[in-house]
Amino acid sequence: MEQDRRQFYRIDKWVALEFHLIDPEMHPSQLPAPGTFKVSPHFMLHAELQQLNAAINQQLDQPLETAGPVAKLLQLMNQKMDIIARSLTASDELGFNIRTDRVNLSEGGLSFNTPGAIELGRMAIVRLIMPESETGIRLLAEVKRCEQKQELYELGLEFQRMPEACRTELVRLILRSQLDQHHTQHDDPQDD
Repeated sequence: MEQDRRQFYRIDKWVALEFHLIDPEMHPSQLPAPGTFKVSPHFMLHAELQQLNAAINQQLDQPLETAGPVAKLLQLMNQKMDIIARSLTASDELGFNIRTDRVNLSEGGLSFNTPGAIELGRMAIVRLIMPESETGIRLLAEVKRCEQKQELYELGLEFQRMPEACRTELVRLILRSQLDQHHTQHDDPQDD
């Protein structure tokens, strides 16, 4: 896989990610077909709200130095936002495990951090949605690498049976991200 990693352009990017391990007993003909799909705006909204909610809960779990009523007010406002978020995204097909992650992505695969180790060779369904895209990509992937990095594990996945439409969409998104990064570097006043 190390040699394959050098054959593709790679980017580090925040994406909405769904990752689900496939039962090893499942016959290849039963696996869902890879492809692209139209993304509901609620999908990204849900992923962003989940990320914000995790940060808010982390802050609320810390002891507050303010008065008790202020802490209670903040908790109630957080609960209110949770209810609004659930109602906004309830009608969307949200899938099994949406999260927003920083991934290292190429045309051939991706890597990201996960809390637990996963055995090499396991197959998974991966759904990716880039924040600027209205298209999602559903792919089959095989776990090729699992390395412990402090408290997390870095997974390296290789895409399998990728249709040309998915490959084209990935290449387009990677090139767009590289262009955006290039423009950002040249517009950065620290470079002058």
